[in-house]
Formats: sequence, structure tokens, C-alpha cells
Amino acid sequence: MNSLALRARLFEESTKDPLRAQERTLFKYLARNRNTEYGLKYNFSGIKSIADFRSRVPLVDFKDISSYIERMKKGDGNILTADKVIAFSNTSGTTGMPKFIPVTRYSRDRKSDLMNLWAYYACRDHPKVFDGKILGIISAETENRTEGGIPYGAESGVAYNGLPQIMKRLYVLPYRLFYIKDFDARYYSMLRIAMEHDITTIATLNPSTIVLLCQRIEALQDRIIEDIEKGTLSKDFKVEPDIRLNIEKTLRPNPKRAGELKAILEERKKLLPKYFWPNLDLIECWKGGTVKLYLKGLPQYFGDVAVRDFGCLSTEARSSVPMSDEGAGGVLAIGTNFYEYIPKEDIDKDDKRVLLCDQVEEGREYLLIVTTAGGLYRYNMDDVIKVDGFFNKTPAIEFVQKGHNAISITGEKVYESHVNEAVNRAADKHKILIKAFCASVATGNTSRYVYSVEFYETPSLDEKRKLLASIEEELYEENNEYYDLRTEHLLGSPILSVVKEGEFERYRREKVSQGGHDTQFKLPKLFLKLDFYKEFEIEENIYLD
Repeated sequence: MNSLALRARLFEESTKDPLRAQERTLFKYLARNRNTEYGLKYNFSGIKSIADFRSRVPLVDFKDISSYIERMKKGDGNILTADKVIAFSNTSGTTGMPKFIPVTRYSRDRKSDLMNLWAYYACRDHPKVFDGKILGIISAETENRTEGGIPYGAESGVAYNGLPQIMKRLYVLPYRLFYIKDFDARYYSMLRIAMEHDITTIATLNPSTIVLLCQRIEALQDRIIEDIEKGTLSKDFKVEPDIRLNIEKTLRPNPKRAGELKAILEERKKLLPKYFWPNLDLIECWKGGTVKLYLKGLPQYFGDVAVRDFGCLSTEARSSVPMSDEGAGGVLAIGTNFYEYIPKEDIDKDDKRVLLCDQVEEGREYLLIVTTAGGLYRYNMDDVIKVDGFFNKTPAIEFVQKGHNAISITGEKVYESHVNEAVNRAADKHKILIKAFCASVATGNTSRYVYSVEFYETPSLDEKRKLLASIEEELYEENNEYYDLRTEHLLGSPILSVVKEGEFERYRREKVSQGGHDTQFKLPKLFLKLDFYKEFEIEENIYLD
């Protein structure tokens, strides 16, 4: 903590002149990679200013650089980066074909430095997290290998392996556990091990993972108590033999802890984390964008526990450092990547404005463009961020949505963020807890929006109608074009489609089994595929008219 405090002071000092810090970061990466194939093509050596860089090097997306990546996957070097590629981080594959992002020791160290800085602020405010164990839930860093023999896997695994060793020793789950393929077996094993210990912090990217874990406790609690008492790992689950052996070596009979859990169950009638992990001090997960809904499910399991955002963290880049538990915003990581911003309203224009960090405005939304230590230059991540404010002169940003996740059937241009905000505010207004939802468009003589939803406790028919009416009113507030087209009857009135219990979980499992990363999976709140609501088994449809 003492050594990290010095880094934190240097970081905070740099936020007083962010453009200068950005210039240093950019030219450090250009110099490092000036003799690569990409660096020679765009004459990195001849770039003398930020303006030079922006005029010579084109804006790109993954499709534009995919031919370079394919060669790197085969083992070819010195293409995008002078450093040897030691791995690829790949996306979850929930929105199309996976993207492979090169990882070098240098780029991993830069992300690790930023992770340490994040950990400093979290531990400064929550020193009790060191009093017990950390329940960290990740995806495996190495899932397979490319044709050139280079390993690839999840970004959360890369982040875990970049943690300081002193923190890794506090993690309660053995790393091998995350290679268990069977979904039920993995979640059972997590609970079996974690419930035996005093957990003081939970860390995973997506809060839906935490909710899913908690939802399994009641069905597994008797078996887990017995396993803790005997020091066993149930044979009823498909745990790979080598992983089972690895886990079982760490287990010992613990009748004392089993007795504590039995006593809680007898007294409280339910085993909830807030009862058996009374010293839990912090939950670490994403808080921005489309995951807000899942945050509302945490208090019923954990009570009033602080939650801190991980910051803008993607396969391509880690871009912010949250300094408090409030909100989802974090200070722009100006020493880790070089950033440019396209105003949200310019995304689909041919003549886009491309701004620097000293030109953005509080409250505005932008498409984030990054140049990274790993060989990405003016790369469009298709992430929309919002500027929440400023720390000294440096923007504080939070993730809002994927950039092109919008529907415009009749010109309404409804974004995922519009739908997400409308549903969340409507649910809050009527004090209804929604377990999961997504929106899509039903086609017909007049197209209309359909909200597929699953509740924790099913509301009455009247409550469901009021909820749907409120969603419609909130979407009017979010999107004027939608309001105009509805009043002109070019769009029909929406439908609330109540799906059968477990349907979203089924969909999640299907996506994970197809190559998605369990801990990073995000159910899109707006599906571009028309009539997507038909993917789910429907129990009831609620109409406004």
C-alpha cells in the first residue's frame, strides 16, 4: 500500500495536465513500435506531434486490422507490436465472431499497473478486505491455442494473472476451478469452497454472475453443508478428474463451519450471504451500462454492502480508475492508453469530429478510440462512454453501451442505453424487482417494441400494465424521435412479454456453451435481430391497448 500510494500521487499529479500526459503515452508507444510493419507503413518515426499522428494514422476497427491479427495468430512477429505476442484475449462472442486482441508482457504489465492503482484506492477505503478471503470469479486465461500455438482466453483471466502475488494468496478459489466445463459443476464448486470461509470481498466483472451464484444456494445448501462437514467434493457433478484431484487436495473435514451453517439455517430459515459472510466489506464489479438491473438484486442477498466499479475494462483496453464507491465513473487512465473521442451524435456521419481529452464536456457521450501498449492504433472499440465530470482537469468516464447497438425501424434511433434507462426507472417507480429483461422489435403491419422480462416475484396484472405504461413514458423522455413516431402511429404500442422462469438462464447457458465467457457475458438489453422475443417461451403478453 505504501509503494502504491506513491504511484497514486504521481497519477493524481498527472491529471492536472492530461494532454501532456497523453502526449507522453502516445510517443512512448510510437517509439517502441516504429520499426514494426504497421509503424513503417504509417511512418511512426516521422510523427512529431499529436496532429501528425491523427493525420497520418487512420481510424480503424477490428475488421480493418483482422488480416494483421490472422498472421499474428500464426506466429508472425513485428507486425503491430515489436514485443512478442504471448497470448490473445478474445471477446465473449455474444455479439458476433470473437475478436482476438494481442497480449504482450509489456501490455499486460501496463494493465497490471492500472489494476494495482485501482486496488490501492479500493483497499484504502476498505482495509478490512485483507482480514478474510477474496471470492474472485473469473474465466480462464487459456482456453485453447491458435494455429501458431499461442494461447488465448478471457480478459478476466489475464487480469487475475497480473495481480500482485500477495493478493493472489487471498483468493479462496483455486485457479484450476475455472477450467471446469460443466456450468452447474463450476457453480457448485465455487459455493462449496467459498461458503466454508470468511469472505470479506467478492470480485467479478459482471454482477449477474454474483446473482446467479446466490440463486443456487438454496438448492445446494444441504449438500454443501454435508461436504464441508466431511471435507468432500460431491460426486454428483461433472468435475474433470485432474481438476477434482487439484481441489480435493485442499479440502479437510470442517464440522465447526458445517455446524455454524446449520445453526444459521435453523434460525434464519434461509442461508443468505449476509448471514454466513457477516464480514463482507466490498463487492467489486461493473456498475455502469446495462448491468444496473443486476445491482438491484444484490441487497436481498448481501444487505447494505458497498459496491465499487472496476472501471472501463474491455478486451482491448483498461481505460479508467474509479476512486470511490459512488457511481460507475472512473478517472481516465491517461498514462496507460492514448484516447480520442467521437461525439455520439457523429457516429454515423461521414464527417466525424474526433476530439481529445481536453475537448470533451461533462454530461456528453462519446465513442471511445484507443491507442494501446498492445499494438492497437486509433482503434474503435465501439464503446460509448459518458463524461461524468473531471478530476483536476482529467475526465471521469463511465461505460454506457456498445456504440452501434441501436434500432431504427422507422427513424426512431432507439439505443440500448435508452431502453436500459427507461426500464430501470419504471421498475424503480413501481418498486418491482426485475430479474432480467431485453427488448426487441416485433414486425407486422405496424412494428412495435417488445420487452421480454422475468421477475423475481411476479407482480399482479395491474402492476404489470402500470410497469409497461411507465416504460413507454420513460422511453418518450429518453428519445424524442420515438415519441414522435408513436404519436404518428408509425410504431405500434409496446408489449410486455413475461417469459417462463429460467428462460434467460437457458439463453445464457447456450451462449456460454458456444464459446462465451461466463463471467463476462452480458445479456444485451436491446437485440437488433427482429422478432427476437420469439426465442423465449412466453407465459403471458401484456398490452397497452
